[in-house]
Amino acid sequence: MEDRSVINSQYYCGRSKPGGPIVVLTTSGYVVAEYYEHSGQARWTRVVLTAQKAGIEQWLTQHFPPPSKAAEPKPQAGPAPRAQKAK
Repeated sequence: MEDRSVINSQYYCGRSKPGGPIVVLTTSGYVVAEYYEHSGQARWTRVVLTAQKAGIEQWLTQHFPPPSKAAEPKPQAGPAPRAQKAK
């Protein structure tokens, strides 16, 4: 696993491959969630207390923020539509 980061005393995270989801694990090595950086969403695979889940999600979004809407490229406009002649 690449880029291990400690979240708190009970959880850490890392990527199993570059560009892949960020995996959240317990200190015992159980996978509890996958965090998708491109969307900012976590998919929980194990039951985690709500307070811990909120803290982990907050930590993940602070350290791996999803791309903002302003950073996304804007669609390029095509040529202006031609005006039709009145008959």
